[in-house]
Amino acid sequence: MINKITVSEKRGLFPEYSSLGTIGEKNATTLLFLLPSSLQGYSENIVCETAQGSFNYTVSNDTFDLPSEVLTDSTLKLQLVLKDGDKVIWKSIPYTFTLNPTLDDSGENVVVKAKSEQREADRTELGETLSDLTGQDLKKSDWDELIDIANELPLKTEQNVLDLTNYSALTYAFEHLTRAPSLLTGEYKLDKEEPDVPESAKVLIKLPYLNTRNVKIFDTNTPISDSIEECSFDISSSPNANARYNFGMFQKGRANLRKLGLTGVEHINSLDSMFNNSPVLEEIALYVDGEFIVPTESYRTNFYRDAFVGCRRLKNIVGDPLDMSVTTTYPSTFKYCQSLQYVRFKPKTINGNLDLSDCSRLMKGKYGANTDDPGTLLSIVNGVREYNSGMGQITIKFSIFVKDYLTSWRCELNPETGLYVASTQGVTLATVLTNNKGVIIA
Repeated sequence: MINKITVSEKRGLFPEYSSLGTIGEKNATTLLFLLPSSLQGYSENIVCETAQGSFNYTVSNDTFDLPSEVLTDSTLKLQLVLKDGDKVIWKSIPYTFTLNPTLDDSGENVVVKAKSEQREADRTELGETLSDLTGQDLKKSDWDELIDIANELPLKTEQNVLDLTNYSALTYAFEHLTRAPSLLTGEYKLDKEEPDVPESAKVLIKLPYLNTRNVKIFDTNTPISDSIEECSFDISSSPNANARYNFGMFQKGRANLRKLGLTGVEHINSLDSMFNNSPVLEEIALYVDGEFIVPTESYRTNFYRDAFVGCRRLKNIVGDPLDMSVTTTYPSTFKYCQSLQYVRFKPKTINGNLDLSDCSRLMKGKYGANTDDPGTLLSIVNGVREYNSGMGQITIKFSIFVKDYLTSWRCELNPETGLYVASTQGVTLATVLTNNKGVIIA
């Protein structure tokens, strides 16, 4: 962007734009000084004052490209100095510019530009998907036509579900976006509702995995459409997706979300209340590549607190096993999770009190299926840390229905893996917990 600055003999600077962009291909704004004839013929210099200090530059042919080093603050104070050799002939009164991070060096608003680009990208991808579904060439159709056609798609099941999980073209359609895809947020709705039957159900949508590795914002203010029944995406680049106390991040506006998958979970700050009271969520898949990167002890202390509290329909927590070593406190992690059957813990990482008393269906999880996945109760047994004489005991609360299975199901130690596996002749799970793991069963 070229910013013309009219220079007055009376030392004034009058720019065409008082707000300067700070981003773009050159990460700069070009200044063009328009001098009166009385001030021409001298060497031109500018002095830029920022919080980092004073910067002096030489102006060539009345133009100057502001470098990125002076565009780091919210304001920039600039003064034009005219010299005859080393002698200062004239100085302007310093002018203070406002620096605007939403404007680039072309003068465009990058937020508006990004939204426009995303809208076009989404339209293209939806057009390709509907082309596959209908056999029509809809790649160049506008949004109104695409939505009309989507509304007329035949329902995939009796439950009014439009299943797109097999349309792999959508998987990487959004990998360059920095904003949550509109197909996920519901910005462009695919609801099917007959005008003469206002109470008719909406179409629920099952999406394939969406590669959103460049999306910077996933948080409580990023809705997942009420039309979405199943979805999964990457949250690794979104620090505020995982900020502590993001209460009910996957509750608000997710009235029909039953199955959710998240990759990039290793970058989260905390799971505290992330799924708090999700109304109909039945399955959560969490994928961790490596170890959690927890920034401070305050996040660590509350890492799992209230993570799944109130998820009354949650049956399965799949993906990578939960690494409980991040903290030693799990006061309400599974409170009111009355439907929970499947959850796996990383071996030897449970090192604090754990309350599973509301999880009356844990014994429904498979038991002794194979050595790789022995079932939920054995995963809890193997999840408890190693116990040595002199260590403090930990308390694990179980439902009265589950306690019966702890005293009847048996296991034995696999010497190769150091983990317990199902057995008909070994000791009971309760014996291993109390005698070998130092657990108080409550």
